[in-house]
Amino acid sequence: MDRTRSLRVGIFFNARRDQGGLYQYALTLVHCLRHFGSRHQYTLFHATLEPLPATLDGARWEIVTLPRRKQAPRLALELALMSLARRGLRRPLRIIPPYPEIATRPMDLMLYVKPTLHSFLWPYQAVFPIHDLQHLLQPHFPEVSAGGERARREFLYRNAVPRAAAILTDSEVGREDVLQAYDPDPSRVYPLPYLAPTYLRRDLTAADLARVRRRYQLPPIFLFYPSAFWPHKNHRNLITALSLLQRADVHLVLAGSPNHEYEKLEAHSRQLGLAERVHFLGYVPDQDVYPLYRLAAALVMPTFFGPTNIPVLEAWSLGCPVISSDIRGIRQQVGDAGLLADPNDPRAIAAAIDRLLGDEELRQQVIQRGRERVAQWTPAHFAHRLEDILTHAAAIQEGQRGD
Repeated sequence: MDRTRSLRVGIFFNARRDQGGLYQYALTLVHCLRHFGSRHQYTLFHATLEPLPATLDGARWEIVTLPRRKQAPRLALELALMSLARRGLRRPLRIIPPYPEIATRPMDLMLYVKPTLHSFLWPYQAVFPIHDLQHLLQPHFPEVSAGGERARREFLYRNAVPRAAAILTDSEVGREDVLQAYDPDPSRVYPLPYLAPTYLRRDLTAADLARVRRRYQLPPIFLFYPSAFWPHKNHRNLITALSLLQRADVHLVLAGSPNHEYEKLEAHSRQLGLAERVHFLGYVPDQDVYPLYRLAAALVMPTFFGPTNIPVLEAWSLGCPVISSDIRGIRQQVGDAGLLADPNDPRAIAAAIDRLLGDEELRQQVIQRGRERVAQWTPAHFAHRLEDILTHAAAIQEGQRGD
């Protein structure tokens, strides 16, 4: 294969806003390719009922919005297959053919923005991400195992991985996990580190900050944690850590829709006498999230899950110091550009917070190191690396067809 030729790459965009970090990743991926990719021709197949929040058309790009009347029955079939997978289905039922709008376009590769059953149901050379394998590594968390969730994920991965032209992982740690779990050809598994969302503006003004401070009635000094209230996010230990701080003027601001463990965490705050110091903001629109980072004394993210996390990147890009978890994956992501604490130990989390807030020189050091980390991996780097992966994956496939 001529490694310099332009490929015809389809992008199947079916991520939804309510999927949080998965959606952020998907939109950032296509945004980077649109603005910094120059090697290949792209056709984005828009397969959600939501509008795309970013302009993605232009040179080398085509946007094909799949008709809503065709999406509904296919989504119902997807739901039925996933329900069967939760009950033990292992082999795929090929009951969801490609959309006619896709089938009529010749493509060298199909890039799926999230793990999806289409990657093994449809006859295209598939490239897709695997963000983590926590359902295998930490199945005691119900959000990755209960109600057939572990079986659903295994149905996806065990059918998709053997057929993949390329698998994208967030890091070398993530690549190690995929290789160990599914034993794919190592030449098909590529680390492609995350970016902070590129479609959100960072040029914040004093007026932007003042507006957000007024809107949410923010206290002068607060720690910030934007996250859904899943058990693995570890809000409970963070709230307990707040009660152990040496300083009583520090508040905690939590952004996330009021679901999952929200009510239990509110009750926990009241029981510790912290109802006035723990602020549950509910859902926060994109345009308010970045001002919250800028106003915060620190991002504190004591999650049990990795290998890497997007809020750390967001904080670094906005000059917000980071405290996160001293666990495999996150340890490699953060390095010396933040403080790490045992997420199982509220006293360790509190000690890290006290140390950061009590030492302004240290705080400025980790802010600077975070900025340096962000500068080493830019949207242009991401797009060029992804285009290299696409080129290499297509070359491998063509070579195998020629054998």
